[in-house]
Amino acid sequence: MKKLLALLLAGLMAVAAAGCSSAPASSGDDSATDSGSSTTSEATGTSNFAGTPDEGMVTVDLRAEPPDLNPITTTDAASADILRETTAGLMKLDENDQPVNDLAEDYTVSEDGCTYTFTIRKDAKWNNGDPVTAHDFVFSYLTGMSKDGGGNYAFILYNNIKNGDKYYAGECKAEDVGVKAVDDYTLEVTFNTPLAYALHLFAFQTYLPVNEKIYEAAGKNSSGGSLYNSEPDLMGYNGPYYVESWTHNTELVLAKNPDYYNADDIKIEKIKYTMMKDSNARMNAYQGGQVDCINLTADQIDQMKSMNEPIHTYVDNGNWYFQFNLQTPALQSAKVRKALGDAIDPQSYIDNVLRDGSELANGLVPTSINGANGGKYVDGREDLMDHDTAGAKALFDEGLKELNLTADDVKLTYVCDDTSRAQTEAAYFQQQWKEVLGIDVDISPMAFEARLDAMTNGNFDIVFAGWSPDYNDAMTYLDMFMKDNGNNYGKYDNPEYDDLLNQAMEEKDAAKRQEILHQAETILIQEDYVVYPIYFSVINYVCSNKLSGMTRTGFQEFDFCDGAEIVS
Repeated sequence: MKKLLALLLAGLMAVAAAGCSSAPASSGDDSATDSGSSTTSEATGTSNFAGTPDEGMVTVDLRAEPPDLNPITTTDAASADILRETTAGLMKLDENDQPVNDLAEDYTVSEDGCTYTFTIRKDAKWNNGDPVTAHDFVFSYLTGMSKDGGGNYAFILYNNIKNGDKYYAGECKAEDVGVKAVDDYTLEVTFNTPLAYALHLFAFQTYLPVNEKIYEAAGKNSSGGSLYNSEPDLMGYNGPYYVESWTHNTELVLAKNPDYYNADDIKIEKIKYTMMKDSNARMNAYQGGQVDCINLTADQIDQMKSMNEPIHTYVDNGNWYFQFNLQTPALQSAKVRKALGDAIDPQSYIDNVLRDGSELANGLVPTSINGANGGKYVDGREDLMDHDTAGAKALFDEGLKELNLTADDVKLTYVCDDTSRAQTEAAYFQQQWKEVLGIDVDISPMAFEARLDAMTNGNFDIVFAGWSPDYNDAMTYLDMFMKDNGNNYGKYDNPEYDDLLNQAMEEKDAAKRQEILHQAETILIQEDYVVYPIYFSVINYVCSNKLSGMTRTGFQEFDFCDGAEIVS
């Protein structure tokens, strides 16, 4: 979920994969989204704070309203955080981000590596009493691969599953698609090519099952979209928890599902997610015993260190970049786009604004992502960024001249979240563009869900976008810029780029595949400057003494099913 990280697009830091995981991303403070080889630095020592007083319940800050809990259409990590706890799939990720059996009792893989056959356990059931069957997966996948029912993440199904693209285009029937219920408890999924990350996909939200009866009973909204999972009484759940209450934009409470097949291993009775936009309010709530876990801003890291409060850190493999709308006249020049990025001195930004251990981006794909033959993807890839701040103004003027524009013709709007942190960051970028390029960029703060809608509908010029991976492979970052990808918000269209990605999807030799992906990333970042990467992120957070064993990684921002418990 890996994803639209997330998208989680946010000011400085965000909660979307899913990734939502590819989904919008997760960074450390003010928004919500969905990593590869995440590493966690466990804090040492005891917290100064006992935590919340509620018996049997822990409270963590999600920072933003989950905009879409329908696994068929969701793209953000805040929603993936909730779905991870409420909906069980074929596989799930363990505390080390490795896929392990969930509803899959067993599975086999065909000799050619393309077909996975799952035996589904018979003791799992939905909240309406129906057993979870192979038909629930078939319904979910086919709906997700249809233009009417699918969303921006439809590509992660139809690009991979045999004949999925033809089904999406209306060129074949359901029975021709590579997803079949052999019987009630046997599911067969056939991919176009062998996928090294296939088991990760089966743990991703777009590959979760959906109960057709509950889905159809939920109905549709005025725009024709499904209302499934939009309110507690419209929920379909089969996982460890269910949504007990939901006060939109304020808090969401999960309660333990007694009918979950593995309920005995779930130790925490209730989880409350708060949605605090202001970082100061967040800190006050933590110190006041109103919340057990919060992410930290740079200033708060210093504050907590001064109090000897243990600080936890994990690499979330999120990449943060300027996303440009290529339909905007002034942004149709790669030189102008590069100049807008070069105007921001990224190392100074990391050192003086973020101050959280983030890493200077040298391309789109973070340095921690796995590559061919046991190496890293970045092995053999040159740095794609030169961050030429000194040359930004000359390049900007050159690009405008080629477009027959002047600086006075440039009217750009920067869209950001309406959180305090995001707006502070926006003001920083605004100032740099004024000082270096001599242009005034308007700032348009929006609520998280409204910003996602603006991105989807192309109602933006520039946004600071974050993306966390859906699975541990470079493709999760690169395929979202293909022409027809639902997450291609900037409307990039380069046949050469698409052709390279399609070649990589077909290439079975891992080293050759990586070379092809390197070529594609070079075109995207070093030649076309479709986006301008700034940094690779880490998350810093604090946790009260009440909560132990919670999993936090780039793939699982919050997970309470790997041994989490209340200890005080």
